[in-house]
Amino acid sequence: MAGRHDASRCSYLSNLRCLRRVHRFTSPLRAKPILLCVVAVGLLTLMNGLIKEISPHYDPLQIAFVRYVSGSIAIAAILAAVRPGWPARETLTLNLVRGGLGAISGTTFFYALSVLSLADAFTVGFLAPLFVAPLAMLVLKERPRGIDLAALALGFIGMLIIVRGGGDAGNGPSLFGIAMGVISAATYAISLIMLRFLAQKNDRVEWLVMFMHGVSAILLAPFGLLVWRSMPTEHAVLVAGAAIIGVCAHLMMAKAFSQGEASRLVPIEYTALIYAAAIDYAWFGRPVATATLLGAAAIILGALLASRR
Repeated sequence: MAGRHDASRCSYLSNLRCLRRVHRFTSPLRAKPILLCVVAVGLLTLMNGLIKEISPHYDPLQIAFVRYVSGSIAIAAILAAVRPGWPARETLTLNLVRGGLGAISGTTFFYALSVLSLADAFTVGFLAPLFVAPLAMLVLKERPRGIDLAALALGFIGMLIIVRGGGDAGNGPSLFGIAMGVISAATYAISLIMLRFLAQKNDRVEWLVMFMHGVSAILLAPFGLLVWRSMPTEHAVLVAGAAIIGVCAHLMMAKAFSQGEASRLVPIEYTALIYAAAIDYAWFGRPVATATLLGAAAIILGALLASRR
């Protein structure tokens, strides 16, 4: 009888541990930042697809300027509606710096978009998570688990598969576009770390997005006006629509980073390649290569591992 009791008790404890693991994986509170980040990445990819549509017609500086001005108007309307109060004074300098980083990151990425496919541009942009993980450890004192590092490694392997098997037939990616993508990835990584730090200071997400768009618009104004070309209504509406989508995405991203650690959320950025490949195929007529599918499989697995606690 005692043996049966002990066996039954061991079985009960084993099942209890399994249930706890399932609960940790599926807990809505833990899953919410993951879901917000996944949707935000999808919206940002759609935004950049709209930008790529008109990129052959204008200098990227002009496109970035119009995009950030339109986004500033949209987020200003949201601020007027929700009235979240004023941001903390001690975070003002950091918000201004992050706005400047946003201007650099956005403009260099638009330059990359003008000479690379959407999928290739995002592939180069996936260098950002490689910058974020060590920065999170140094600046935020976060300690990524082994599974977080494995997720990053899987995402990076997926990126390499696509780089080696993708690209235009007979033409390699533009070195200029790759260089711009690397600069964009580095500044974006620093911006994400600052976003997480500011979110921990309880700055409202509306102000975080407002500073990013407003400061970027001001900094880009002289350059955008210098290369200005007349923009027909349909193009202006397209950029404005892209900006509004971008504002929604940045609000979701800021909310996600206020609730989850940077080292656990950043690998989800890799899912952008899946969205980009779909947009390339449906919108720009670029077929999805086998290498893209194989790389996407590694990326999805990495994202799933990153979501576990």
